[in-house]
Amino acid sequence: MPRFSVAEAKRCGEQFVQFLRDTGREQESRRDALRTIYGGEFRARTDTKMPSFSCILYALRVTHQAQVHGESVHFKKGKKRLEVADQYRRPRMNVKTSAPAASGQQPSSGPQVPLSRAKKWAEFIRGKHGVEIVSEHDRANGQIRFDVTRGQPRTVTVQVKNQGAEAVTLRRCQPLRRVREFSFLDEQGATQGQPLLLHPGGTYPIQVRCLTKYNGFFRAVVVFEFTKEPGESFSIGRSVAAIAQSQLAKELGPSSSFEPYQANLQRPVTVITEEGVPPSSSLKNELEKEIPLSTYQYPKSLKETIKLGPKTDPASSWVKMQSLLEAPLQAGNYQQKFQLLLHLEEIQMEVDIRRYDMQEVTMVQDRELLVLDVPGVAENRPSVLRGDHLFVSLSSERDSSPLIQYKGYVHDVELEKVRLGFSSKLMKKFVNQLKFDVTFTFSRLPLQVQHRAAALSMQHGLASLLFPSASCNKSLFTGTYQPRWFDCKLQANEEQCRAVTHIVMGMSRPAPYLIFGPPGTGKTVTLVEAIKQVWACFKDARILACAPSNSAADLLCQRLITDIAPRYIYRIMASSRSYREVPAEIRPCCNWDDEQNCYVYPSKEFLGRYRIIITTLVTAGRSELPRPTPGAPRAWAVRGFPAGVQQGRMRESGAAPGRVMARGGRLATGRTTHAASRCLSRLASANFPPGYFSHVFIDECGHAVEPESVVAIAGLLTAMDQETNPNGGQLVLAGDPQQLGPVLRSPLATQHGLGTSLLERLMLHNVLYEKSSDGYNPQFVTKLLWNYRSHEAILRIPNELFYDSELKACEGDEFDIRNFYCAWEELPKKGFPIIFHGVCGEDQREAKSPSFFNTAEIEILVQYLKKLLQSQGKRGCPTISPKEIGIISPYRKQVEKIQKAITVHDAVLKALPDIRKLKVGSVEEFQGQERRVILISTVRSCSEYFQLDQTFKLGFLKNPKRLNVAITRAKALLIVVGNPAVLSKDPHWHRFLRYCKEEGGYTGYPYEEETPEEDSLAAHLNSLHLST
Repeated sequence: MPRFSVAEAKRCGEQFVQFLRDTGREQESRRDALRTIYGGEFRARTDTKMPSFSCILYALRVTHQAQVHGESVHFKKGKKRLEVADQYRRPRMNVKTSAPAASGQQPSSGPQVPLSRAKKWAEFIRGKHGVEIVSEHDRANGQIRFDVTRGQPRTVTVQVKNQGAEAVTLRRCQPLRRVREFSFLDEQGATQGQPLLLHPGGTYPIQVRCLTKYNGFFRAVVVFEFTKEPGESFSIGRSVAAIAQSQLAKELGPSSSFEPYQANLQRPVTVITEEGVPPSSSLKNELEKEIPLSTYQYPKSLKETIKLGPKTDPASSWVKMQSLLEAPLQAGNYQQKFQLLLHLEEIQMEVDIRRYDMQEVTMVQDRELLVLDVPGVAENRPSVLRGDHLFVSLSSERDSSPLIQYKGYVHDVELEKVRLGFSSKLMKKFVNQLKFDVTFTFSRLPLQVQHRAAALSMQHGLASLLFPSASCNKSLFTGTYQPRWFDCKLQANEEQCRAVTHIVMGMSRPAPYLIFGPPGTGKTVTLVEAIKQVWACFKDARILACAPSNSAADLLCQRLITDIAPRYIYRIMASSRSYREVPAEIRPCCNWDDEQNCYVYPSKEFLGRYRIIITTLVTAGRSELPRPTPGAPRAWAVRGFPAGVQQGRMRESGAAPGRVMARGGRLATGRTTHAASRCLSRLASANFPPGYFSHVFIDECGHAVEPESVVAIAGLLTAMDQETNPNGGQLVLAGDPQQLGPVLRSPLATQHGLGTSLLERLMLHNVLYEKSSDGYNPQFVTKLLWNYRSHEAILRIPNELFYDSELKACEGDEFDIRNFYCAWEELPKKGFPIIFHGVCGEDQREAKSPSFFNTAEIEILVQYLKKLLQSQGKRGCPTISPKEIGIISPYRKQVEKIQKAITVHDAVLKALPDIRKLKVGSVEEFQGQERRVILISTVRSCSEYFQLDQTFKLGFLKNPKRLNVAITRAKALLIVVGNPAVLSKDPHWHRFLRYCKEEGGYTGYPYEEETPEEDSLAAHLNSLHLST
């Protein structure tokens, strides 16, 4: 009997729910009736093996899409709508209050507005009837916190004081859930449930004793239950926490108290902008620009629609917008739907870029430029490139109207220093220590290029490529194809050979050919071999090879030039990319001109000399935008935004909104995409003749939003047509829909499909790419199965959860790198190269950063890191360089703290040579990479913020693809540090934890499958009848 993963069962369950809606039975809730419909109608529609009804119901329940109460089942009615200009904030609704009840009438029995968690907690900890709970270790908001030393008991006293006029009875004092580190004692037995009468003015002490064998954060919520005459009961609660930590954890603690982000007050203001001085051009452009690039501005009415929020009136703009968003994507609405989705993304980008603005900062003068320190710019937070611009105004003039704002063009970026060119008017005013307010912008260019691609795709008849329904079954290869393999190792891999053969023959056309490449299965190797075979077999073939990032495009080039002479290959770079960053071996192929010392964009005639062109995705379609004339001030009224910001940065001045850092750490339309848009769009703008490119290959297609991928084909590839274009081009997409896809900022755009890549959409919704009982149809898709990267034990759970247990680890001997750590003495179980180290830490934040960190986890990571790097050939640990180790964490602040621990605080580690080559980064930064050893810090120790993580697509929880990517980066050793009680709430993490325990790989804080403290608290608060 086949086994189905939770993800597969969930997909099937979602299809069943849609089937109920389509057949008008969405109101059916009887379990037996639903089971009958599922087995007798839904499953009977196809011969494909499907999970049982119980299996899909379990999957929907654990993913919070269904609720089961006995024999009753209720399916979730769609996702929560998140509206307003900031699409993560709900608009304030006007609540109508009824008139006071007339004399003798009963008050309204309308529904009560539920109290928020914060209000419930405030009511829970509030003193009542004169009774107060106090301690010398009191902190704000009902928190009692004190430090302890590991292995040494400490006792603190909590006082119950009756300051009221009547006696009360303390009936019970006990924690909501037993915490092994705490014990509660008192003389009269109140902690054992013995009632105690407390007279007015009386005080009663409760002793709290803590003893722990581990460093960490240990918390118990204690409930004091009272009664008073005549039989009235009430409760008062406290959070009691003990913290055991090392000196390192103390040094890495919060630099200051966390200050939640507060948007500036919005007010009408008149702004005068002084144009800055752009850098001298670093490119020579001879490539024709025959197809214009429009601005594609969003309508202001759309922003108003979002601000006003959901409306039920059928004539409302909200309902019309929702109608288009919820409509299935098809050729007839392709341009309109993606236009709306991209507009929604831009509106949210305008909101989010504000988080990087700075106030009261200084600059220093460097000849004719000013230098600004921008914390985080080295990590693209915010992303700033040469040629971009930002705005500054004098802090002393913040409340002035009109406000003079100076536009500064970026001339250079070095680490966290940005060199800016401003107008002569600011330069004459400038003195040292002059304070400025800084407002960042983003480039709209990537959005414009994607808008145009969506429009061109339908104009150029690409429906058969984007919505394929069949193959014409016409081969590009005459005769029998007998390849001469460039990479002879492929001959031993049946799936790789099959994929290359089908791509060369072109039998899928006009449908794209898909290479489904799970981690470590040689997806890029397969793609490169296919490109080489096409180049060798078809002398008139012209190939466009694309990838979403510079590193991925560089890799394609590096592997192609091993067998193809550079004279056939042209690697187009963006002008903003530093030539120093270009790998030396591909420089002979790229568009850098040594004589002119700049990048060049040659004419179509010149490009015609090359048979293979390689570029990043959005690079496939840019034409230069005109810049305003320097020195021309402009004035206009701007409503609603501070510092002259309206709809993402003063469009009237030619400023351009488009590049921001995605919430998870990867650029949504970020540094790579923005730079790419300076190149690939040039090719589309050049208007190549139909059929110029015979083949388009897109690597890592799953990382890109669909319009980004379409940039590489709209106006560049002509679809096959049996009658009019029988030799039409072949599109090849390579990627893995089970790994992280594009990261977006707009929840509405994400919810309605912009976050689904072209590769994933085809695999999810097109019958040609569906998996049958016999697997995928090799005419259209090949799933690679042999994993060359990871030890079998590391691969097992991702294989089970995401790849139907079809992946096979290539066999190796004792000298195989994957077996290097099987005898390491730190392993809880020899031969099992996975360690899950349980830690009971604390989620912390600091200053104005919303990102979380966990110092208890950093302590453990540092300990393992020192053992790895100091053992060097001893105690079963082979010699290893820091660059062969990677540390992954989903939160930017944790990454920052880990880097600081390694390079600043720990004396042993910071003294090691090459320690700065050890990469610490987010999951997104490691996607597509591998390391001999991977350490993972999960951070989360409190389930209170799960909804926050789900909303903003943060962390490992609520995002199984992030778990998949993180684990599968490791070749030989995987070390995971996290809180098991919290992680086990996620079904995927629960399976991984159970696996580690069963195989003997678990160590650290004892793990018992029990309800976390926060869940006990939430249930308790919900059970209380608290007054408002």
